[in-house]
Amino acid sequence: MRTGQKIIFVRGSEPPLRSTDTSLIAAALVSGCRLAGQKPFLHTIEEVNGEASRTTTWSVDGGSEMVFRPNFSEEKIDFAEFRRRFEDENWWRENPDHPIAYMRAFADVLADLYSQLRSQKPALLLRKGSRFAVIPQDADPERKRKILELLG
Repeated sequence: MRTGQKIIFVRGSEPPLRSTDTSLIAAALVSGCRLAGQKPFLHTIEEVNGEASRTTTWSVDGGSEMVFRPNFSEEKIDFAEFRRRFEDENWWRENPDHPIAYMRAFADVLADLYSQLRSQKPALLLRKGSRFAVIPQDADPERKRKILELLG
């Protein structure tokens, strides 16, 4: 995080692969937004009143600017032409502001996010008063012990 950086948090309670927040983040990234920090995504499970409570949090750079330059005429195309353009990397590189290019970029970024999220397991969130600890599921016992010691 940079000094003076504005961070916007996008929080949800759905699993990240089913959450519309993941699509929101993909659309924002395609549009020029940036994520904030070294670890802009946190997925935790916490026991609250005897039940598991899931939280997903994305950290977004609130100063990111998104510019849209819609400059194309209305057109009618059939599915074959839509598919040709959608699958043709040269076409979308030559027409970056066309809706088909945005849809292709969105599909690619969303697929990449899903791939990354599939490999991440939720971390355990523990609270003690106003303090909290986040323990990765795959942390070795010694690391877990040290984290819990810091929590107090």
